[in-house]
Amino acid sequence: MKKIDKYIDLLLSVSSTICYFCLIIVVLMQIAARYMPSLTLSWTEELSRFFFVFIISFGAPLSYKYKSYADVDLIYDKFNEKTKNVMDITGNICVFIFTVVVLISGWRFMLIGKRSVSPALQWPMYIHHSTIILFAIGTIFYSVFNFIKTFTKSEKSEDVKEVK
Repeated sequence: MKKIDKYIDLLLSVSSTICYFCLIIVVLMQIAARYMPSLTLSWTEELSRFFFVFIISFGAPLSYKYKSYADVDLIYDKFNEKTKNVMDITGNICVFIFTVVVLISGWRFMLIGKRSVSPALQWPMYIHHSTIILFAIGTIFYSVFNFIKTFTKSEKSEDVKEVK
């Protein structure tokens, strides 16, 4: 599981970084084109939106893995370790269920996108809509990964208590 985790982590990180640099290049082209009246790059706004959405879909699962989302842990910190583990496991199960629903809806949305194209680039919109599926698959993987990690951590802490 750790090898798969490292591979997916690397894949998501590299993909997000590549999209980020492509976004910067496209935005710089857009800025430069403003100062050249003869040059109109109408497609840059749309392409930058595509890159931005892909950055989010690659980065969101990583944020979930590393617990980088904003959270309020005022009450959470007051619980003991066992209660925290139960809350973490429950949270991972809820995220898993929610993300499965997002995956199913995203798949339907992507199928709808097969019938249309983007206005400026004339790309099939299912490319844009596939980001929902990429996000969902990554988040499902990390919710299962975090569940297993938390569950095994709680079992180890119980084993240590029994030995004492």
